[in-house]
Amino acid sequence: FGHGGFGSVYEGVLQDGQRVAVKVLGGFGQGKNEFLAEIQTIGSIHHVVRLIGVCAEKEHKLLVYDFMSNGSLDKWIFGTTSTQFTLDWQIRRGIIHDIVKGLVYLHEECMRRIVHLDVKPQNILLDNNLCAKVSDFGLAKLVDKDQSQIVTRIRGTPGYLVPEWFSAFITEKADVYSFG
Repeated sequence: FGHGGFGSVYEGVLQDGQRVAVKVLGGFGQGKNEFLAEIQTIGSIHHVVRLIGVCAEKEHKLLVYDFMSNGSLDKWIFGTTSTQFTLDWQIRRGIIHDIVKGLVYLHEECMRRIVHLDVKPQNILLDNNLCAKVSDFGLAKLVDKDQSQIVTRIRGTPGYLVPEWFSAFITEKADVYSFG
């Protein structure tokens, strides 16, 4: 179904017939911190792909999410989806608005601000109504409200990284830069 920086994503079906996306994280060592970060982050916020369940048993680490039937935004804007439907300007405005609502929520409305650090079309998923949701919080950082910046190592996707990465001092503005 898909493959990300920390593992593979599979489509599944729950006993009640609900379609889900199952993210399987590889190797417990390096992925452990990313796994815990994603659980803590996504389990408590809105305007993102909803986390339905978690499995962490020995070397198996699974995150179960709502299935986003229209896939990631990159397939729509870079023409890699096999659909006869194109995104008209009204739909594009709606997608942009959804992404902005998600980022505003992460940066201003959460009890602790969340800096995503990997905003890109591959991490924006579309539901059956083409409503956009922010996904993939493996690199996200929680930031206290009184904290103006964070220090972290460079991570993310080339082409979407803010130039400030070279100073190692990052703010939520890095997400705005990546958004475009």
